[in-house]
Amino acid sequence: MQRSYILISCATLALACGSDDRPASWSYLHEAIIRPNCATVSCHTGENATAGLRLQEADQAYASVTGLPCGSAEAGGPSFVSPGSPESSRLVELLRGTDITMPPDRLLSIQDVELIEEWIAQGAPCD
Repeated sequence: MQRSYILISCATLALACGSDDRPASWSYLHEAIIRPNCATVSCHTGENATAGLRLQEADQAYASVTGLPCGSAEAGGPSFVSPGSPESSRLVELLRGTDITMPPDRLLSIQDVELIEEWIAQGAPCD
């Protein structure tokens, strides 16, 4: 009986630890991760742009995070992303809680952070 529980637990862990099939694209990251977790009333919206970051709209968020235009958005402020280098990106430091943790009220899952790192490693393209 105990062995069957162990096998079920191992199977569940294997599924949970499987590869992430979500796209590492800006449009997905913004809609599924950035906007619902970071563009909240008290953080990075047009009304309350903490640290000058406006993350509610995809093009403006891209410009705020990368310092580069995406579509018709104006160039943002300082870059929080080093395209091609997640280990050098301030955004990754913030998400991993190196010194300050963002978002402060509820950490992103490790899978979400790793997907953002993958996007940065791919050059942080705007799609």
